[in-house]
Parts: sequence; structure tokens; C-alpha cells
Amino acid sequence: MFQVQGRSVWVGTLLVLLAATACLSQTNRCFPDEIPEPPSPSFPQIVEDFGLSMFKTVAEMKEAESVFISPYSLWSVLTLTYFGTEARTRRQLEEVLGFTSKTGTFTNWNALKFLLGSNSQSDTGAKFKSLSRAYFGNDIILQRCLSNILFDLRRVDFTRGDSAKNIINQDVNVTTEGKIENFIDFLPPQTQFVLINAVYFKGLWASPFSPVDTRKQEFLIPPGLSGGIVDMMVQTNFFNHGFAPSLLNSSILELPYQDSNTSMFIILPDSLDAGSVIRLLNRERFQEAVSGMVRKKVEVTLPRFKLTTRLEGELKSALATLGIRDLFDPVFGNLTGFSHSKTLYADKAIHEAVVEVSEEGTVAAAASGILVTRFGGNIVQFSVNRPFIFLITDKITGVTLFAGKLVHPGDIEIL
Repeated sequence: MFQVQGRSVWVGTLLVLLAATACLSQTNRCFPDEIPEPPSPSFPQIVEDFGLSMFKTVAEMKEAESVFISPYSLWSVLTLTYFGTEARTRRQLEEVLGFTSKTGTFTNWNALKFLLGSNSQSDTGAKFKSLSRAYFGNDIILQRCLSNILFDLRRVDFTRGDSAKNIINQDVNVTTEGKIENFIDFLPPQTQFVLINAVYFKGLWASPFSPVDTRKQEFLIPPGLSGGIVDMMVQTNFFNHGFAPSLLNSSILELPYQDSNTSMFIILPDSLDAGSVIRLLNRERFQEAVSGMVRKKVEVTLPRFKLTTRLEGELKSALATLGIRDLFDPVFGNLTGFSHSKTLYADKAIHEAVVEVSEEGTVAAAASGILVTRFGGNIVQFSVNRPFIFLITDKITGVTLFAGKLVHPGDIEIL
């Protein structure tokens, strides 16, 4: 549905960037041993493959809990980290992230950031912004070329832990417009560097829900019991809707955002078992399900909710499950691409994400950090009164910006 359109826009964006900048020649100077790669129109698919794999891994680890993450934010901070890796650590990130070279990754990464930003320029449409930034200690001798072209770089004094922590938290807070205030709770004085990505999204529904129609309703949980009462938003309108029993054992609905290429896709399992659907979920199945959707009259009931997820130790475990292990190993971790002055390895990974879904629309924010330290007739019923999965996706690139599952009303906050 959005793949063909995304391919043509993607290639056009790459051509503009390549014509307007000398980034490729700059990366050649940073990575002189690499053969330059042409821009790849399949790069967004690579990003999406990792993002859905990451979401599946975290969701399966926290099987009985609701989860919300930003696959794009996690991908971004790992990409930032990738440029500083070498040897086996680099190969592991390349295998998991689908990269083949630093030069190609740099060109495509900048094009993707440009395109996602350009899709959010309408004054009335959805707003999306992202910050990738590196904070290095004053005593680390950095590879000058990398620091010049790859990073929004800041030098900080980690021996003044509260000061450094406050600088980073303030940057995250500003980018997420106050949704994530205290991302890092402590930085030891021996911290060498912190890499972060923060993202923020705000979109108004193209067809908003009326608050006067919101009503109390039971939310069902396995094996068919009442999990509690939630506020259900209700509207009847024309939406893209489809059934995907052979692909995802689910029905699927698109809720578009106003004046935007971004939509929320709700995947509603045929049963109460969201886990079985998550195990089937991948880019090909999702895109095939989306391509089979038809515009029809639908009565939608959807919970109004706020959901927050914070991952620390579980994030390292999830990355290890995907194949990124050496990055956090003091013996095998190799980050000499950043600096030869010290033996560097990452010892902590953090991800925090929050989403608020209301009658007006959706606000979502996330931050990622790598620290080295339901009527009859022709109306379709789509009642989201049981565990469900939701993806906020940029339809031009096909990249999932945020992904979540809601399994129990006890996991959400009342808005």
C-alpha cells in the first residue's frame, strides 16, 4: 500500500541529498578502506525489519505485560553506536541491523532522517521530531573525522555527575516536550560516553472521536474474563479495514492522522491471544495485510489510555537475543571507531517510551540511550475490548515509529 510510493520518494530524496552535499566524500575520508555503496531504496525495509524484530523480542519477553516502545529510536541509537564499532562488535551490529558498510549506512541514515522530518512540516498535520546526540567525556581523544561528520557532539564533564546528567535529561525533555523528564537517574563519575536518541510524535485524528460518546466498557483478558472497566472512545466513519486470518489471525484497521502520511494501524487478534499474533508479525505480513484493506463504514471502539514502558536490563537481554552481545562485554566490546585513547565498551542500555491516546489524537515520545557505564448491516464492528497491538507507521517510508501491545487495563493510566 505504501511501499511503492515510499520507494519513489525515497530515491528522490537520496538524489537531492547526494546532489546537495558532499557527505559521501566525507565518509570516504573517514572510512578509506570501504568501497562506496550506491544509495539503497530498500533501506527503510531494513529499518522496519529490525524494528519489528525488536518489538517482537521485547513483547515476548514481557508476555503478560503491556509494552510500548519506539523501534525507530532504538534503531537510531544503535546506528549511532555502530559508527564507533570495529571487529566482531561491528559485525554483530551489521548482522542484526542489516548494514554492510559505514559509508552506505551514513548516507541512507541521513536520507531517512530528512524524509521523516519532511513528512511532518504541515502546520496542521502530525508532528515528528528526533534528536540523536553523543556526549563524550572531556578526557577522551576522539577520532576527529567521526566527530565532525557523524555526531551532534557535546563534551561534558562526567566527574560532575549531576551536571552531566542534567544536561542530557534536559535535551531529552526538550525534544520530547516534557513527556520524558528524568531519562537518566544516575551517572557515575567514570562514565566515558552516552549516546542518546529522543523522538516525539503528536498527531490529531483525521476523524476525531467525540468525548460525549466515550463510555465505560469491560476490557476482556485471557481466558475471556473481565480485566476491568476502561473508557472507550466510539465513532462510526469510513476507514480502511481488512481481515488477515491467514497472515496474522487478526483484523486490521487504519486510523489516519490529520494532514499526514502517518497512521495508527490497530491489529486486533481473532482471539484473546495477542502473543500468537506477535510471533507471526513481520514486515512482509504486515504490508500484505495493509495492502488488502478496503475502505468501508466501521464502528470503532477504542480505549482512551496512557501507557509507559521503561526498559533497562531487559533491553540488554533483548539485544543479546537478537545477536548484539559483544557491545556490552568488557573483554570483547570494541568501540575503537570512536577513540583509541581508551578501551571502551557499553555497559548500560535504556529505553523509555510513553503514549497517550485520546479523543483528539495521539502523543508519543521515547528516548533510547547507550551508556558506557466494533452494528449490523453494512457497518463493520471493530471493538478493541481485548488485548491488541498498535503500530504508528510512516506510510511514505513504511517505517514503524512506535509499536505497542495492550494486554490488561491495569497497565494503563486514566487520562
